[in-house]
Amino acid sequence: MNTKNILLTLTLSALFLWGCGKKTDNTKAQLKTVPVEVTKITDSDINRDLEFVGTLVAWKEANLAAQTTARIQRIYVDAGSHVSEGQLLFEMDDTQLAQAKIQYQITKDNYDRMKPLFESKSISQSQFDQVKAAFETSEKTYTLLLANTQFRAPFSGVITSKKLNEGEVFLLAPAGAGAPAIVSMAQVNPLKLMIGVSEINLKEIKMNQIVEITSDVYPGETFKGTVSRIFPVLNPSTRTVDVEVRLPNSNERLKPGMYVRAKVNTGSSKGILIKRSSVLKMLGSSSFYAFISKNDIAKRVELILGNEYNEKIEVMSGLNYGDYLVTKGQSLLKDSSKIDIKTKFE
Repeated sequence: MNTKNILLTLTLSALFLWGCGKKTDNTKAQLKTVPVEVTKITDSDINRDLEFVGTLVAWKEANLAAQTTARIQRIYVDAGSHVSEGQLLFEMDDTQLAQAKIQYQITKDNYDRMKPLFESKSISQSQFDQVKAAFETSEKTYTLLLANTQFRAPFSGVITSKKLNEGEVFLLAPAGAGAPAIVSMAQVNPLKLMIGVSEINLKEIKMNQIVEITSDVYPGETFKGTVSRIFPVLNPSTRTVDVEVRLPNSNERLKPGMYVRAKVNTGSSKGILIKRSSVLKMLGSSSFYAFISKNDIAKRVELILGNEYNEKIEVMSGLNYGDYLVTKGQSLLKDSSKIDIKTKFE
C-alpha cells in the first residue's frame, strides 16, 4: 500500500513539473517575439538647403564732418530725414570761403586777361607762368574750402544721427579717438547681410543666387535677396568665406541691426529619409541607432543623421536601400530580438 502511494505521488509530481515547464517555455517564447511594423528603405528626392543666421547692416554708411575745427553755420537735416545724393546737408562758417572766393575770382580775371597777351607774345613765358600758377593755386584753395564748408550727401539714404547743432563748434578729434561726425547717414535700400560659408559648402554658392531671408519680426514672411559678392580669402580661424547678400528694402520695413535667418537652396539630390520617431538615442550620449529586420531577427544599426525635413530626418550612414526599418515596436527591441512582422510597407 505504501509502495502504491509512493508511485502515485511520484507520477503526479512528474506530471505537475512537466506542465509547469511547458507553460514557462511558452511564456518565454511569447516574451522573446516582439510584434513590429517595418518599412522598406528607398531613395527620396531631397531639396538641399544651406542655412545661416546673421544681422542686417546698411549697404553704405558715412560719418560727415569738417577737416578742421570750425563753427557750424547751418544744418538742413535731422535724424530720420531722407536725402538724395548731392543734397546739401550742412554748412560750416564760410568766412574763409568768402575770402578764398574773392581771391580766386581776382586770379581768374587776371589769368583771362593775360592769356590772350601771352598767345600774341605781348608778355613773356615767365610772366604768364606766374599768373597761371597764382590762378591754379587759388582755384584749388577755393575748391578745397568749398568742399570743407558745404557738405552734401555722398549717396541717397537716411540720416541716422545728428550729433551737433547750429552754432556749435566742431572740434576735430585726436587720432585714435574715433571717427568724428556732425551727421551720420546710411543707405538702407538695399540692405546687406554677411554670411560665413564653410569651405565644404562654398562650391554650392554662386553669384546672383537667390537667398531667402526670414525674421521673427515678420512671422510667415520671406524676403528675397541675392548673392552680390563672394570674398576671395578664407578665414583661417573659422574655415569660412564671407559672402555678401544684397537685400532690396524699398519699403524700409527691414532695419539695420535686425537678426535674421537666411536659406540658400542648392538644388535636389537623392538620399534616405526616415521618420524621426524611428530613431532611438542612446542614453547619456549623442549616439543614435535604429533596428532593421534580418530574417525575422532585429539587428541594431548605428546611425549618422543629417538635416531634418519636417517630421523626417536624413540618414547619412547606417542604412542601405532595401533594408527593412522597424518603425513601430522598436523601443521594445534589443539586438538579435526575435520579431513578428505584423505590417510591412514596401
